[in-house]
This record gives sequence, structure tokens and C-alpha cells, in this order.
Amino acid sequence: MATATMSLAGFNFNIEYHQTMKTTEEARVKVARAQAHALQGHVRFVAEALLYFPFFALTRDTKKLVSLLNEFETYPSSILLEEDVEKMPEDLQELFRKMCRVLQQTEALGLHDGLILKGTLLKLSVLSQQVKGYADRFAEAQNKLRSRVSAEEVPHYRESFAEYGSCELTPDQFEEDDRKSVALRF
Repeated sequence: MATATMSLAGFNFNIEYHQTMKTTEEARVKVARAQAHALQGHVRFVAEALLYFPFFALTRDTKKLVSLLNEFETYPSSILLEEDVEKMPEDLQELFRKMCRVLQQTEALGLHDGLILKGTLLKLSVLSQQVKGYADRFAEAQNKLRSRVSAEEVPHYRESFAEYGSCELTPDQFEEDDRKSVALRF
């Protein structure tokens, strides 16, 4: 059961990651289009108005991704050795780089000081730093796990955590506090 939850979390991460990556790319393309035009006075305001929704969507998707990464961080570290999660740190690094490019382009255009985009871009820069932090922590944890656990032991390591997640006390192991907590469950 714990393995199914962990795999589902990896699946949710993949969905959120790809959705955020897509939104980032759309925002980058729109910024590039705006950059192609000379942004003077009222044209800058129009460009900000046109770019508000893509940046709002990017910020929203990044918030979802960060909340999933926060939840993911509570899982056992052995999940970082699973096949579908192995590339997560590199994927997060790539997302961070793309977000930085988008933010740099908006700065180059002077859109980061505008009335409409200023708050959204500030939130996005904070969220991108959080994504970078998760990427670094996950990469470091993977490296530590790989240095401690040989490749032959990885499947056994996963199995032991899966078994640990589904264990429960037998009636003879119950103590008074355990009985109270079980009795109070609805």
C-alpha cells in the first residue's frame, strides 16, 4: 500500500512537472514575442496585460508543484532510488533554468517593474528558488543513498520500507495508550 502511494506521488509529480514545464515554455515564447516588439510606454502596459495570465498560470502550477514536492519530501528516502523518480533532480534543475530564463527576459524588457506583473514575478522568483532547493536536496539525498547502498541491495531496501509501511501491532503488543488511540478512531 505504501508503494502504491509512493508511485502515485511520483505520477502526480510527473503530471505537475510537465504541466509546469509547458506553462513555463508558453510564458517564455510570449515574452520572446513581446521582446521582438519595441516596448515603449503604453505598449509595455499592453504587453504586461497580455502576459499576466500566462505568468499567473505559471505561478499557480509552480505552487502546486512545490506543494507536491513538499509532500514528497516526507516519504522515505528510498523512493528516490525508484526508476520513475531517478531523474527528478535533473528535471527540477531544468525547470529552474527555464524559469530563470523567463525571469531574465522579463527583466531585460523592464516588465518586472510594471504594475501588473511585479507581484506575480516576485512570487515566481521565490517559487523557482524553492524548486532549486528541492532539486539540490533530492540530488544530495540520492548521492548519499547510492554511496551507502550497493546496486544489488536497492530492491531489498525498497521492499523493507514497503513492509515497514504496512505493519501494524498485534493484540499482544498493544499497550494502554495504543488501545486508547485505536478505540478513538472513527
